[in-house]
Amino acid sequence: MKIDKVREHDAILTVSALGKTDALRKEKIYSPIAGKIVALKAFEGTHVHLGDVVAVIQAKESNAAISGAESMVRSARTPAEKAEAERTLRLAKSTQTSINVLAKFDGIVSTRSVSEGELVVENGELMTVLDLSTIDFLADVPLRDLSPVKDGQQASIRFQSMPNREFLAVVDAINPQSDAQSQTVKVRLRFLPMEPSHRSQLRTEIVGTAAIVTGVRPRAFFVPKAALLRDDENNSFSILTITADSLAIILPVVVGTATDSSVEVRGSGLRSGMSVITEGNYTLADSTRVTVSRQD
Repeated sequence: MKIDKVREHDAILTVSALGKTDALRKEKIYSPIAGKIVALKAFEGTHVHLGDVVAVIQAKESNAAISGAESMVRSARTPAEKAEAERTLRLAKSTQTSINVLAKFDGIVSTRSVSEGELVVENGELMTVLDLSTIDFLADVPLRDLSPVKDGQQASIRFQSMPNREFLAVVDAINPQSDAQSQTVKVRLRFLPMEPSHRSQLRTEIVGTAAIVTGVRPRAFFVPKAALLRDDENNSFSILTITADSLAIILPVVVGTATDSSVEVRGSGLRSGMSVITEGNYTLADSTRVTVSRQD
């Protein structure tokens, strides 16, 4: 049998919520005209800067004229026909109209909808560019937990793909509209300044869990998680304490916040420094005389 002690310190109150990263600044680029993509200069993962040419679109009319002239060249049978067809082709190429499609801000191409040589309609989608420096975290906070969440509160975020790293953030905005199906509200968390090497690991759509700090409960009691006993039938909790004459006493408790190794408990009779059983406690009845083999 092992024992530990009840410890007293401030309890950090948090609201936990699942979510994922998103970019505040992202924009789809569309073709301003109908035509043919004669040059595609940006692909998934390409870094672009404001004003960079990402695609060249040949107008539909120009493409039709050039295609027609090329067909004439292929079908010409006599030298005269061939000369006329080539003259028509040169004229079509010299008067052709092309549009350069430009990047509107510094960013990186995240998705691409077309390939070079394809025909595209007017306002057809070409690609999406996003600004990695504007990546935030969108937490889906349950409505039942929303009331203590306020703008400016500190938060920490952990990602399943980076379990050993914690990212610090602050509540930046709370969506006024809830999701009727999930009964959650989007809360945008803005990442605090971090090392460039850490920032470079962030991408959109990374799933994680946010812990938003909503307050502090001073002088709270904590016990090791191993000391907590749960009664599934009554959905209640208790701990086993040890009296001065080595009797194990069941003490009902209410569970509060938790850390990685300990849990906050509230209940009558708790005091700082009192002994709690952390091993061998599941089989003990109330008022059982015990012998301690180890104290953690």
